[in-house]
Amino acid sequence: MSTANLQEQLWATALQSANPFTIDPSCQLFLQAWISNAVERMHTESRIAATDVATAKDNLKTFLQLMKAEAHGSEHLDNKCFRAAQHNLERRTFLAVYSLWPFWPHALPGKKI
Repeated sequence: MSTANLQEQLWATALQSANPFTIDPSCQLFLQAWISNAVERMHTESRIAATDVATAKDNLKTFLQLMKAEAHGSEHLDNKCFRAAQHNLERRTFLAVYSLWPFWPHALPGKKI
């Protein structure tokens, strides 16, 4: 699977997961960079099988749900929501979120939101 195709798939997952919320343009840049890092890691580790892609999509959906929870009544996702969701994940695990993305442990508390 090409890098561009995988990035497009994950971005489509992010947009679907964000619905009905809107994503601020600067937050879009953060999310797209995060997705780009994930795809790079997936290719570097040769983890681009269908199950790996499904795991990345599920974890992205979880992250978007955390962002939506941080919107506090707004239907708009911005960088504050992104950072708050990231902080929320960091509090739940001993390992840095970025060191694991896109393959968070299955035992991550609150993964199924």
